[in-house]
Amino acid sequence: MPEQHFTQPPPRYTEATLVRTLEEYGIGRPSTYAPILSTLQERGYVIRDNKRLTPTETGILVNDMISEHFPNIVDLGFTARMEEDLDRIASGEYPWIRTLKEFYPSFFKAGG
Repeated sequence: MPEQHFTQPPPRYTEATLVRTLEEYGIGRPSTYAPILSTLQERGYVIRDNKRLTPTETGILVNDMISEHFPNIVDLGFTARMEEDLDRIASGEYPWIRTLKEFYPSFFKAGG
């Protein structure tokens, strides 16, 4: 009789592993990690359960809706590129209007 195997879901993030993942993808800054984590919890998207961040029903629903209607915005590459663009805008290297013109049409189309 063949042996039965069950797949396990990936382990839940801890605050430290989530920050490490954000760093790996070039998302956020050290000064933004604490506000990101507190916002996720304050809005009820996750709860801390034995140091693990567990999504709530609200968090799952919000994620599903955003992923369905705004797939480009939740794309990790998009977020990292936007952070780079915003840094270049802040330093005066890149015109903000160009970034807005590139971003807005796809955002507007996706939203409605």
